[in-house]
Amino acid sequence: MTDVLARPDGIAGAQPEPPTPPDPAPAARRVSATARPGVAVAALAALTAGAGLIHLVMTPSHMGESALEGAGFLAAAWVQIGLAVALARTAPARALLAAAAIAGAALIGLWAVSRTVGLPLVGDHAGHAATVSVVDGTTVAFEALAALLALGLLRRPGLLARTGGAALVVPIAVVALTSAVVASPSARDHASGSHGDHATGHDMVAGHDHGDAAASADDKGWSQLSNGHDHGSSELVDLDDATQAQLDEQLAVTDELVASYPTVADAEAAGWRRTGPFTPGLGTHYVNFGGMRMVTGTVDREELLTPVLIYDGWAPDSPLAGFMYLSVGSQTPPEGFAGPNDHWHYHENVCLVPRADGGLDTPFGADETEVDEGMCTELGGRWVPVVQNMVHVWTVPGYEHPDNVFGDLNPVLTCPDGTYHRLEWKDSGSRATLCLNP
Repeated sequence: MTDVLARPDGIAGAQPEPPTPPDPAPAARRVSATARPGVAVAALAALTAGAGLIHLVMTPSHMGESALEGAGFLAAAWVQIGLAVALARTAPARALLAAAAIAGAALIGLWAVSRTVGLPLVGDHAGHAATVSVVDGTTVAFEALAALLALGLLRRPGLLARTGGAALVVPIAVVALTSAVVASPSARDHASGSHGDHATGHDMVAGHDHGDAAASADDKGWSQLSNGHDHGSSELVDLDDATQAQLDEQLAVTDELVASYPTVADAEAAGWRRTGPFTPGLGTHYVNFGGMRMVTGTVDREELLTPVLIYDGWAPDSPLAGFMYLSVGSQTPPEGFAGPNDHWHYHENVCLVPRADGGLDTPFGADETEVDEGMCTELGGRWVPVVQNMVHVWTVPGYEHPDNVFGDLNPVLTCPDGTYHRLEWKDSGSRATLCLNP
């Protein structure tokens, strides 16, 4: 019996050994494997950071155009950079992945709206479609790839633990591409360039301090403006005393118009109606369709008192800026004003669409070869292949042309931001202004 009760090891009083605990190493290895960001997570963090850094670098450019735009860029930058840091520090939770996907999709949506119809009621460029550049194209590509990766990781969590040498390839590629983009020519003055043609290096005529563009190396879009087809050279010719006196007498008649129609409200009350939008360099044209007389030879008093009135704006209190005289029915310009300096011009391919108030819209501008009669007819407009012979006269105090009283374009007439940047003809429609920053 003693033998039966004896311990198997034969040692009296020996205590039984406790069971061996399971090896914790596999669990520890599993935790360690998921605590380090894998290839997909590293790529997601890099792409998000790249987009955020581009937004950050572009913030000063957009801040210079609009404080609200700049603030939006700064906010997007810090959201994306913050997400990238969180993604890179530890294995991301589902909520973090979802936030990365939502942020990317939201920013892509805002970009798409800004490049198609323009962001409504946001910043100084509200409602204006911006152009696509290498800078924003790369940023959107980063955001799209990041959103897709985040959604993929949400659907297949097993990808979180996959590591390897490729975890460094994507971040390095993103850093290299981001550096190339922010150093590219398209990143220089990116914001104003995206909101219209940004011409530099052209001298422009000195003008009214309303434009403040005279002595600047950047002509603020002046060189991109044009106005129809000129019949000849626009060089000024010195007039003899008799011709100059005759011209002065003709131009003095316009003083009566300045006194009678100082604002848009005065013109509309007398029967003038807006024809076309406000355009930098040209102003807004108002026509009295029942009372306008065409110039048929040398201008007479009645013709001088019934021009197209040009205003600096389209609001009721917008001030008178100049005049336009027309002569229709002949390819040859009329004798017009005394001397050879009244260089008449004409337009082609004009679509005139009537408005309910008696005015006209010009949805395709003028002189565009891409526009045809069918496009005009679809809008219920009247197609005018050639609008013949017109000349501007800039005699209104404060809006005198700095070089030529008959200048086709007047540098005094700027957009509200002091530039001449305008929408493309495709965006004209029934807008009251073609300024990018109305």
